Amino acid sequence: MIVGKLEGARRAVRLQSELVRYMETYTTKLNNNDITEFDEQGYLFIPALLTPEETEVLQRDIPDMLNRQGPEVIREPGPNSAIRLVYGGHVHYESFRRLSLHPRLLNPVRQLVRDEVYIHQSRMNPKPGFGAGGAWTWHQDYGTWHRVDGMQQPKAVMTAVFLNDCTAVNAPLMVVPGSQHHGLIDDVAEDEQAEGYALFDIDRQTLQALADAHGIEALMGPAGSVCFLHCNIVHGSSNNVSPWDRTIMYMNYNAVSNACTGTDRVWYHNNRDFTPLVALEDGCLIG
Repeated sequence: MIVGKLEGARRAVRLQSELVRYMETYTTKLNNNDITEFDEQGYLFIPALLTPEETEVLQRDIPDMLNRQGPEVIREPGPNSAIRLVYGGHVHYESFRRLSLHPRLLNPVRQLVRDEVYIHQSRMNPKPGFGAGGAWTWHQDYGTWHRVDGMQQPKAVMTAVFLNDCTAVNAPLMVVPGSQHHGLIDDVAEDEQAEGYALFDIDRQTLQALADAHGIEALMGPAGSVCFLHCNIVHGSSNNVSPWDRTIMYMNYNAVSNACTGTDRVWYHNNRDFTPLVALEDGCLIG
C-alpha cells in the first residue's frame, strides 16, 4: 500500500514536471504549424496567452494612462474628447515595459521575423463604449511606417494584447486574412482627419476586392489574449456603441536589420533605440 502511494506520488510529480515543461515551451516558443499559419494568414491569435493575474497588473495602469497630458495622447476628432491613442506606454509604465520584454511576446516575434527585434512603437487604443470609441478605417500599418518612417521591408510584427474582453459587440479588431500577400497597397489616401498620427486609408474598390477574395475575420477573445499581426495585413474596426470598453495595447516590433532611419518623427512614433531586446523571465509581470 505504501509502495503504491509512493509510486502514485512519483507519477504525479513526473506529470506535473511534464506539464510545466509543456507550458514553458508553448508560451515562449511557436511550433512550425503556428509559424505557417502566421505566414499564410497574416496573423496568429492565441487566446488567454496572459493569465488573469498578469492582465490585471496591466489593467491597473489604464486609468493613469487615460489621465496623461502631452503630445503622445491623441483624442478623438470633433467635440468628442475621448482618448483615441496613447503612445509610449512601454517607456512611461513599468508594467508595460515588462510586457514589451515578456518572453511570451518577444520570443514568438523573433521567430516570426526571423531576426532580433526592437520596439518600433507602442500604443494603447482604449476605444471606450457608448459611442465614444471611434472607428478605424481599413489600412496597413506598414503603409505609414514605410512612407513616413522609412521602414525598408515589412519585417515588423504588431502584437495586440487584449486588456478587455473583445466580443462581437464592442467593436473587435477586424482583419482581412492573407491580405499581406498583396504587399504594400498603393491605392490609398492619407487620412486628413488624423491628428497626431499618420494613416493611409485603403480605397473602397480595393477593400471590396480583398474582402471578396479573402473574407473578413473579427478577432475575439478574453482579456489576456494576444494576436500577432503581420505589419502588412489589412485591418480596421468600427465605432464602439456598446456599453463595454475595448482596450488593446499594441507592442509593435521591428527587425533590427530593418531599423527605420528615414524620418525625424518623435521617439514615441519612431523609436531610435535599435538595441536588440532581451526577454525577461516568464513571471516578470507578477514577480
